[in-house]
Amino acid sequence: MEKPYYLLYPIRVALITSRHGARENVMTAAWCFPISMDPPLFGVSVSKKRFSYGLISKGKAFGINLIDASMKSHAIQAGRTSGAEKDKFAEFGIEKEYGKLGIPLVKKSPSSIECKVVREVELGDHVVFVGEAVNIIKRREGKGLYHKGGDEFLEI
Repeated sequence: MEKPYYLLYPIRVALITSRHGARENVMTAAWCFPISMDPPLFGVSVSKKRFSYGLISKGKAFGINLIDASMKSHAIQAGRTSGAEKDKFAEFGIEKEYGKLGIPLVKKSPSSIECKVVREVELGDHVVFVGEAVNIIKRREGKGLYHKGGDEFLEI
């Protein structure tokens, strides 16, 4: 049976960054979306099985780092490896900088949105973290990388 959520694809890919204590992580997510303009709220849907789930839930913050085609390998690598076992920033050469909330942000990203968690909603097999944007960094213009499903991507 076809995965019904694929009916909404292609969907923009982002690298989601998080931190709790000394542990940091970067994960790939396509289920990331705006929720409200005022206040500026964004959501990211994360499985409770993922290492990032615990970091975001305990750290109360996350970064949405938009990516372009030049960062496709980072998206694939960060999406196929658990941060519980290795430092994905170091392993895959993902350069970071720190935002206002002390979470890592992807330095090569065209834009990053730093969010403080204002709500955590469990829905089915995922949790939607609702974050209020406290810092927006626009580094450069760039086309977005979109996931079509499986290993297929396109740039728009």
